[in-house]
Amino acid sequence: MKQKLCLLLALCLLLTLFASCSEKPGDESAPEAQNPAADPAAAEEEVDPTALLYADLPTGSYDGFTFSFANNISNFAYTIMSAEEITGEGINDAVFNRNKKVEEELNIVIDEQLMSYNEVTSTMNTAIAADDTAYSCFWNEAGFVSPFAIGGKLVDVNTVDAVNLSKPWWEGGAMEEIKILDKLFYLVGDIHLMFKESFWMTGYNRNILDENQLENPYDLVKEGKWTLDKMQVMMQTAASDLDGNGTMDGADRFGVTCYSGCVNPLYMAADEVLIARNADGIPENLDLGDRFYSVYDKIVNTFFSADALNTYVCMDGKTQNISQYQDGWHGVFLSGHALFYLEPIGSLKKLRDMDAEFGIVPFAKYDDAQANYVTYIANYAAMCGIPITNPDLDRTGTILENLCAYSHGDLRTAYVDTTLNFKYIRDAESKEMLDLILSSGRFNLCDLLSVTAVKDAIANAASSGTTGVASSIAKTKKPADKMLEKNLSKVLASGE
Repeated sequence: MKQKLCLLLALCLLLTLFASCSEKPGDESAPEAQNPAADPAAAEEEVDPTALLYADLPTGSYDGFTFSFANNISNFAYTIMSAEEITGEGINDAVFNRNKKVEEELNIVIDEQLMSYNEVTSTMNTAIAADDTAYSCFWNEAGFVSPFAIGGKLVDVNTVDAVNLSKPWWEGGAMEEIKILDKLFYLVGDIHLMFKESFWMTGYNRNILDENQLENPYDLVKEGKWTLDKMQVMMQTAASDLDGNGTMDGADRFGVTCYSGCVNPLYMAADEVLIARNADGIPENLDLGDRFYSVYDKIVNTFFSADALNTYVCMDGKTQNISQYQDGWHGVFLSGHALFYLEPIGSLKKLRDMDAEFGIVPFAKYDDAQANYVTYIANYAAMCGIPITNPDLDRTGTILENLCAYSHGDLRTAYVDTTLNFKYIRDAESKEMLDLILSSGRFNLCDLLSVTAVKDAIANAASSGTTGVASSIAKTKKPADKMLEKNLSKVLASGE
């Protein structure tokens, strides 16, 4: 009996070995239990992208330290960095929850000091001059932060080890663009919403579009055919002298409503810049070529010429009888009297009560040959600067990294939801366009290096409807080169 049992056990062992040998690596017939990757729960537990993303956040405990910073107030954009309580409003609550989480995890107290942009500038200049360490950092419009960098008053954020600029909550692409060689003095990211609010966009009235049987700009964008020529034809078609008095004024319907400041985002959208880096990575004023002057002339003829202003363009300060509307030329679009609306994203708040259905798209390309859409990030986009008086860069970096990281989820989502929360807007389409706009942003380096002579000459000429701007630019080139050289030498000397 014992012999039969031994033979039976031997036979079972042979069968088991044969079965295991027949299961080749990757054999789909193998039991799932032998392949952990085939178990969805196990795989999810092994690789959680969100957990991995946040796994290396810097930590610390700072004994109730008061993290004080100055922050600017805006007349068009969200600048909220703190909230007193839960109110049920998405952005407010996301900020409240973010701050509470960071305060508890790092044992700090967040202290936001809200002021006008001029007050932020004067307050921080005074504090830095007095070696006052009260403010760990500050936020202000880019054009007001850049002089601090040029003046050697800001910390190179590359030296702040706790800040990881490769993380998606920081706008790494935008910051890479504004680095001077290996130096970077500004932080932008999900932490402060005014950055996103300062991307220019084109709003359009879908009702006017349908009434005139015009192509949908959303579809044109997706097809790569959204160009200045296409936009001009649509503007001309939609415009109408509604009261029949022979003059285009506030009583009529326009192809577009805007103000003269749109010239900068228009040539940037055409993929033209005024300052670029040379082969050594040093920014230099460009010798603008034929394409730039063709772009400029097209912009002037399309938006600033007497013919355009008399037939289809509503321009602040140039078009009569628009003060009847709340917010003037903004109200022209709000009231359904314009097909297009050129403004930064932050101004969408002005359209909360708009009755017509509308959408958003990027600024038009120059022509079909242009590869990509480009969105101008205005010089009033908020940036964070860390003053050289900061006594503890590791602590400040840890706090900023955590605040920005915990803004990447709920606050980012709340911002998109709030921005597109209108009675008449197609969320799916508009969200896709908003994502495209926010992913195609570009700064004008002349703003951040305080070298604006060429930019100002272009803006002044365009506003007066002048084509052939080459001679005006030539007059400013030499002083602009001297100013750029002077400011670059200051920036590159900072921290040495």
